Amino acid sequence: MIEINPNDFIAEMMRFASSANSPELIINQILEYMCLTLKSDRAYIFEDNLDGTYDNTYEYCRPGVTAEIDNLKNVSSEDGIYLWFEEFEKYNNILIYDLEEYKKISEPIYNVLKPQGIQTLVAGPIVVNGKNVGFYGVDNPPREFLEEISELIGVIGFIMDMMLRIRDNMKAIEESSKRDPLTGCGNRKAMEWAYENRFGGASSLSIVMCDLNGLKAKNDLEGHKIGDKYLCEAADVLCECFGKDSVYRVGGDEFVVIKLSETVDSMENKIGTLREKSKERKVSMSIGFEFRDSFEEGFSHILHDADEKMYAAKAKYYETLQAN
Repeated sequence: MIEINPNDFIAEMMRFASSANSPELIINQILEYMCLTLKSDRAYIFEDNLDGTYDNTYEYCRPGVTAEIDNLKNVSSEDGIYLWFEEFEKYNNILIYDLEEYKKISEPIYNVLKPQGIQTLVAGPIVVNGKNVGFYGVDNPPREFLEEISELIGVIGFIMDMMLRIRDNMKAIEESSKRDPLTGCGNRKAMEWAYENRFGGASSLSIVMCDLNGLKAKNDLEGHKIGDKYLCEAADVLCECFGKDSVYRVGGDEFVVIKLSETVDSMENKIGTLREKSKERKVSMSIGFEFRDSFEEGFSHILHDADEKMYAAKAKYYETLQAN
């Protein structure tokens, strides 16, 4: 039997991962170390989608081994995953010494593993606050490693749990830094992708600039609580019409809508709906709209054009207000 010293294994795994500068990269480094040190074909993590299915979210494959991560999305309980969690509750791990023998225990899982060329396997749960939220494992480690690997399951699981929680906390912090705290819309930081002209394979770019009419008067005459309520009402209307992920608050009373791969007609219909809903909700906006089916000018230039149209609409609004 090949011996693995648990303390040395964990210490070396963390040293190996220490060069990475983010939780995502650390997780990938840990999987690489596990896969290579345990002479396995593949090391991976599955995470709960909270709808009864699981996604393979991280993977490292030994050179020459076919990646499976793209094929293992939305793996459901019907595939026998629930049986693994029952085994995790009893034994804290899954050890498969021979997949053909394991077929007698769970044919659904056998049918998932067999096409991947798996003969041996070790898997352990990832537990957060006492709840199983996923699992990790290695495929095709040498049989003589299985018992020794099973002794490492608890410690490796704790490290995986810790890194996933750190990852989620960092994502939450990053997400909150890109959100306007009052309306919940994106802020200027959240628009970095657009300013950097990262539009992927989009076929068009639509920008709608919106400026609230009468916000200052509401703040002055009725108080800032009423003004804040007015802003939130405007944000709600914009999100209803264009989707929350497309709406950004970029100033005290200014919002930007960015949509990719829309047609002019669909955008004009959405703007028409915006005008109707705004009137119903007693929200007044000045609107400027620009559409491009090419990106040669760049986002900033197109945004400037939409901004000028919005200011022209705002000037017209106040002219009409004064005339009445």
